[in-house]
Amino acid sequence: MKKLKNVLKIVLYTIALLIAVFSILSIFRNTENRILKMMDFPRIQYFIISVFCLIVILFVIKKWRWYKYLILLFITSGIVVNGSYIINYTSLVPETVPTSKTISSTGAQFSLLLANVKMSNRNSQNLISIINQRDPDLILAMEVDKWWDNKLEIFVNDYPFSQKVILDNTYGMILFSKLPLLKKDIYYLNNKNVPSFESTILLNNGKKLSLFCMHPVPPTHFKKLPDNAGQKEKALIKVGAMVNNREYPTVVAGDLNDVVWSNVDKLTNTKSILYDVRVGRGFFNSFNAENFLLRWPLDHVFVTDEFSVQNLEKLSDIGSDHFPIYIELVLEGN
Repeated sequence: MKKLKNVLKIVLYTIALLIAVFSILSIFRNTENRILKMMDFPRIQYFIISVFCLIVILFVIKKWRWYKYLILLFITSGIVVNGSYIINYTSLVPETVPTSKTISSTGAQFSLLLANVKMSNRNSQNLISIINQRDPDLILAMEVDKWWDNKLEIFVNDYPFSQKVILDNTYGMILFSKLPLLKKDIYYLNNKNVPSFESTILLNNGKKLSLFCMHPVPPTHFKKLPDNAGQKEKALIKVGAMVNNREYPTVVAGDLNDVVWSNVDKLTNTKSILYDVRVGRGFFNSFNAENFLLRWPLDHVFVTDEFSVQNLEKLSDIGSDHFPIYIELVLEGN
């Protein structure tokens, strides 16, 4: 029994130290190294495991020696590092995008539904039902191939304005809109096979806003899919430069394949221009819908300071590896 207890202690110490080391290395997230970049993703998991290990170790250790204090220091460091990131998505931190006080419709409100459908997913009815139920003003569907394009054609009459690039490489994208799209541009910002959209949208009150729709490549490598091997992903930085010179209030939305953790300025190379609507509201872990233990937020909405939030929700499963995100925004001011 004593031998088994010692083995369990060693396993516990090893797990605790590994998580602590990963947590500390994850500080260097802004890198071209894929492994270091991926260490930034499971911060919630790091935090939970570290707290669990700390509690167990404090109960298990009877005789304190120098190396046990060192282990304790590493675990505590990991908790502090990860806690400093994820605290931004709790009520302990104020909202960076305020909650709207507008009650009645003024024509300045609009709703947006983000849905990475997962190209191989062949269950379209769940998403169609959600769209019919929510009736958003804008729908951004990602990973759209010809099959999904055909299924979503049923919304053409309700959404007379659209922008689309249909691809079979998991980077096809459609933007459906009930609101007029006065300008529609398609960019290939960092990869010739990965489109991004820019649209100028006319609201019901006559005001205009810019919407950037994005789905940059992830830091992981896929043999048969678009990849930025050997170079840094710069799509968000390029959009950040455009937002810096914006003509209208701006929204940036999509599956950004990044957890962000409130690092909007670093990711976009902007300073206090774009704000994460999740800060102060919650995690809204949209990925991985297929794995309860490995979930983090990949689908994001950033806005300039002219906007407020009326509602923000993570919606139910659509058969994809992403949950849809639904948001209602208000363009404030006269």
